[in-house]
Amino acid sequence: MQITSPGFPYNSGTPCEYFLMVEAGKKVNVEILLLEANSCCDSLTIYDGYLGGDVLVSLTGEVYNVNYTTTSSNIMKVAWQPNGGINVLGLAMTFRAV
Repeated sequence: MQITSPGFPYNSGTPCEYFLMVEAGKKVNVEILLLEANSCCDSLTIYDGYLGGDVLVSLTGEVYNVNYTTTSSNIMKVAWQPNGGINVLGLAMTFRAV
């Protein structure tokens, strides 16, 4: 199942957070199929866990077909933070248990 930012691909100006959860004892692997963000001001941050979890990576610009996996949790927080999101597509991703 593909998950996208609100308004994808026509309007990427709405911030959102996703909490991706898999069964206990497993890790979350997210594949960023497409991220198109303004390098100046839009970002996607991926956390290991949900409240106060460690930042795995913070991304901006154009990113295609990359994977990130939690190191200690079966929950991953993915936060899309546009500051306008002007003339960019936003985010498309999938996730699975590993």
